[in-house]
Amino acid sequence: MRTRGLIVLVLAASLFVSGIASVSAGEDEIWFAESLDAGSPSFSHATVPTRSLGDGHVGSGVRAVMPVGGHHGANGYWDLEDLGAGDPDELYWRYWIRFPLDFTIAPPYRGKLPGPANTYGHNCYGGRVSTEAAPCWSTRMMFTRDYQDETGSYQDGPDDQTLIGYYTYHLDGPGHRGDILPWDDRVALLDHGRWYCVEGRMRLNTPGAGDGILEGWVGGEPAFSRSDLAWRRAGEEFLDIDSFWFNVYYGGKGTSPQTNEIHFDSFAFGPHRIGCRDFSGSFADDDGSVFEGDIEWLVESGLTRGCNPPDNHRFCPESPISRGEVAAFLSRALELPPAAEDAFADDNGTWFEEDINALAAAGITAGCAPNRFCPHDAVTRAAMAAFIRRAFGDRLPLGDPAVFTDIAGTPFAADITWLSAAGITRGCTETMYCATSEVTRGAVAAFLRRALSTPDQRPEEPVIPVASRIIAV
Repeated sequence: MRTRGLIVLVLAASLFVSGIASVSAGEDEIWFAESLDAGSPSFSHATVPTRSLGDGHVGSGVRAVMPVGGHHGANGYWDLEDLGAGDPDELYWRYWIRFPLDFTIAPPYRGKLPGPANTYGHNCYGGRVSTEAAPCWSTRMMFTRDYQDETGSYQDGPDDQTLIGYYTYHLDGPGHRGDILPWDDRVALLDHGRWYCVEGRMRLNTPGAGDGILEGWVGGEPAFSRSDLAWRRAGEEFLDIDSFWFNVYYGGKGTSPQTNEIHFDSFAFGPHRIGCRDFSGSFADDDGSVFEGDIEWLVESGLTRGCNPPDNHRFCPESPISRGEVAAFLSRALELPPAAEDAFADDNGTWFEEDINALAAAGITAGCAPNRFCPHDAVTRAAMAAFIRRAFGDRLPLGDPAVFTDIAGTPFAADITWLSAAGITRGCTETMYCATSEVTRGAVAAFLRRALSTPDQRPEEPVIPVASRIIAV
């Protein structure tokens, strides 16, 4: 088994690293997953390498770059047997894909995307179809601008969208190339500049029968389904799924009209449908965070949707929180009614204007200066104590506060002391509150959970060194 970052994985508790294999049983089993954070896939073999991509779906990803006047953007494969999957007759896969904003196809040309194969040497690509002497098949995915309109006629798609599908060499396909099987354009016409989760399924036919299956999903929605395909003749049981081919290729006779890139991230293969989540919980970026439980509680309570709309697969737990974001959290937590007046001049048109006005009407904020709220400014831990005290001060029982050595003389010392007496904080160390440090979104999740829970419902509070990037609460 390959040693490059391979560990046992159950999908429901996955932490994606450079490469992962699983030997677990049941519906959660996957054979392999790779986040591509290493900057390149851990291929069994590659002839055209990918390039690193800093801005991946989660963390880093890779770029397949097709040069102007050229064809090849990437060419390599994972050998399924090397990954501990054997040579199966059925495979599910999943990866994330993004076509950049300037991606361009010149119709009628198309291109190839990653998919499973058994080329049995060097066939079932480049116009070399399967023969009895040289049996083979391939089921790469495809990109194109051609799609069917409501009348069933093929049209050139818009410049800012690309349709995906299958390009497969099967026994009933054309005699000189693979068969073009576009997916449903209502689901699989992808906007440029956006990440999409793409899933596929292939089940090879019973040798000699036409019962092979291809399915596809985009963002969890069904996009393609056929169950009448044949890749194997009678007696060709040996022709199983032996590899997953990372082939990115522009056109056949046509070449790329410009330098084109396609971006990829988070590959996974298995014997069952994998789905789009490559992380545990609701967000991709809080796995292992001390605040993950608090963040999940926030999700279940309907108080957060994430930090990166419209995808919202991240929470950004280590990012400093802004005053506008705090207003949104508190407004939702308290279920504040809309305000009749516009309290501040500097929040007009911002995402959080209604929440800020609701907070002002409830007497929880007076702003940062006359007629100003400063919605984009980061919030310190001291200021957060004041926000929470004003929001929840008459609702929580008080006990003995902790004694912090770093709050004397600060304008929010009384608020911090109250926060401790209410059982919402122990500080950032055993003796300090770190009043002037910026509060993170993860820490705010913990503050809110404790403020909205009875003392017996609160989780044990972590204490983390001040030097840590995530400061304790």
